[in-house]
Amino acid sequence: MQNVVDKKFLKILGERVKELRLSKKITQEELGFRIGNSGKQIGRVERGEHNVSTCMIYAISKALEIPIKEFFDF
Repeated sequence: MQNVVDKKFLKILGERVKELRLSKKITQEELGFRIGNSGKQIGRVERGEHNVSTCMIYAISKALEIPIKEFFDF
């Protein structure tokens, strides 16, 4: 089975991560620190360049103190 990456979906999801992060007034670096990652990695997620795992979405939701379902409200 081939690993399929939907670049359009990743872009939209990344934009949603950015929107939620900015609503909490948190920098990419701060969010990266909170989830044990780097600000550069958060930037790649937000630009849709990284096929983010469900575990990373979960970690981001905990760091931003929002329900995980809000990531997919687009």
